[in-house]
Amino acid sequence: MPSYLQWLRFFWLPGLILILPFAHYLPWLDLGPLYNKQLPFFLLGAALVLSVLYRSSRVALASGLFLLLYAATSLGLLPEGVQGLPLYLALMALNLMLIACARDRGALSLIALAWLLVLIAQGMALFLLQECCRPLSYQFVLENLPVWVSEDRDASVILPLLVCVAAAAGASLLFILFPGPAVAGLFSCTLLLSYGIWTGLPLVPIASAAGLLLILSLLGAGYEFAFRDALTGLLSRRAFYYHMLAPGRHYSLAMIDIDHFKKLNDRFGHQTGDQVLRMVAGLINRHTTGRVFRFGGEEFAVVIPGRDRMGAEKALGHLCGKIAAYPLRLRAAGRLRDRMIPGRSGQRIKVTVSIGLTHREKSLKKPDAVLKAADLALYKAKRSGRNRLCVHVEARDQSTKCKSGT
Repeated sequence: MPSYLQWLRFFWLPGLILILPFAHYLPWLDLGPLYNKQLPFFLLGAALVLSVLYRSSRVALASGLFLLLYAATSLGLLPEGVQGLPLYLALMALNLMLIACARDRGALSLIALAWLLVLIAQGMALFLLQECCRPLSYQFVLENLPVWVSEDRDASVILPLLVCVAAAAGASLLFILFPGPAVAGLFSCTLLLSYGIWTGLPLVPIASAAGLLLILSLLGAGYEFAFRDALTGLLSRRAFYYHMLAPGRHYSLAMIDIDHFKKLNDRFGHQTGDQVLRMVAGLINRHTTGRVFRFGGEEFAVVIPGRDRMGAEKALGHLCGKIAAYPLRLRAAGRLRDRMIPGRSGQRIKVTVSIGLTHREKSLKKPDAVLKAADLALYKAKRSGRNRLCVHVEARDQSTKCKSGT
């Protein structure tokens, strides 16, 4: 998947909010448990505990904010009706968007605690304004709005609704530019708050659904930690082994190794090595049709489903030439944390790969045997001069020189 479409991996979470308007028309879907007054405490508390364990300050702040608002409302400290609650929900939506802009620094870090104090101060300030300027919600009534916004809706709700929609729009932009489970969860919560104000939902189902969304975002983060490589964004070696438990009856397996990667690391530094790994991973992802995994170090694996062996060999040969012809240049020294070697900023680096390819056949039925055959073909490509594709066919190796493009 191209980098600009990575947000689609996490779209299932806000997608749950988009189906809410149709949930009441599904007879088999019972939303009654969401109205249990004890459920928000359980779900938001669980989200808070998990966020501490996952060291996610953003989810911790969001779950703590929802928990404080629900507890204050349950104790009667805050108004629960249309007279005041939409203002608090709108303020919460704005803060969720701002929290999404930050980075996770640990749920118990000083920055997270400072965020929490600021959020509490905002809530207290709004509460005092409510007390001295009651009803505050009617002090900001907007006029000359489209009919579809103001029709059959209390005038005090319009401004909080527009603020929530603006916050959701900002969070959606962050979600597209910086996709991730935490941002997806916060974006989903802003959508939930907008929907709650639009339809006049009570706070109980809103808080319950928010706790569930935040827990799901943490579970999504756990999946990313376990099955996704942080540097390249590809599936990890663990994901490869799970995939090979049931790869299907017809597939091809390619093992790809960056040539002379250790020398490149020693000469230009690990930051340049990371740049090379990301570049190669992106080209593999772009020019192959199978599932791509980072197998370890400078080695990648590609599982190509189907019987089109010639198509797989042609695509991998094309990939080999594309990588060799890619104009990779060293980044400027100011963009790297490590000190660069003087005079090498902008220098062009030639990167090549060796590829070993094998197809599942009668003599290679078990995934372990297919992996071993692909490794043998990769070693043959290394011994034959690198920058080439070697195909393992039955009991013999067939080697094909790649077109370097340079």
